[in-house]
Amino acid sequence: MNCLNLAAIGLHLLSIHEKPGYNDQNYGLYAQSECGFVVGGYYNSYRRPSFQIGWRAETDHLPLFFEIGGVTGYPNHLIEPYAMAGVKLGPLRVGFVPHVTGVNKTSVVHAVVQFKL
Repeated sequence: MNCLNLAAIGLHLLSIHEKPGYNDQNYGLYAQSECGFVVGGYYNSYRRPSFQIGWRAETDHLPLFFEIGGVTGYPNHLIEPYAMAGVKLGPLRVGFVPHVTGVNKTSVVHAVVQFKL
């Protein structure tokens, strides 16, 4: 396994926020390396561009994933930390980002489609 080898590309699609008033159409693109590093960008909940870098743990044996990282474009921090856990349904990934006081303002369910290379 080489962390520099591209393993998958994905499309950020939609989000559902716990609180009203946020942009739910969070279109964007990301790439994932063989060892789980993720880098990408999307149009965020505040209608601003965001850039993300993180690490995703997943296995072919269970339809689950966990991701941690940092993302730009949000009002609380220059780089806002995030953690997301979710399920894999074929190429669809549906993850949950919890609300953490002082870090983000709402919890969110986020959907992406990922394609292995």
